[in-house]
Amino acid sequence: MGAHEKRRGGEKIEPRRIGGIHDLPIGGYRVFEFPGPGEPCLLVRLDAARFVAFGQKCTHLGCPVLYRKETQRLYCPCHEGYFDAEDGKVLAGPPPRPLPRIELETKGDELWAMGFQK
Repeated sequence: MGAHEKRRGGEKIEPRRIGGIHDLPIGGYRVFEFPGPGEPCLLVRLDAARFVAFGQKCTHLGCPVLYRKETQRLYCPCHEGYFDAEDGKVLAGPPPRPLPRIELETKGDELWAMGFQK
């Protein structure tokens, strides 16, 4: 299935437009739902040309993860879990696994969520 997972639980994941490249300032972040309603994800603009997106639920107990621009880390306030904002890998705390990373694609000046990376 390529570099990202097009299916989850046997269902095809449809790409979803999640915003324009100019909607977020550098260092900004926002929550979006993917692949469907009630499934929060976090879009982060790392610099002028780089965006990353991850599932927002901490892999420890599912608390919402936030982005901290000053440290360029994703942070879970429930139990002091830290993740690398570049790749979602665990840096500290109790989380047992990296955050699920979402494959992004730029189409013109729009950002699209395409699926989950393996």
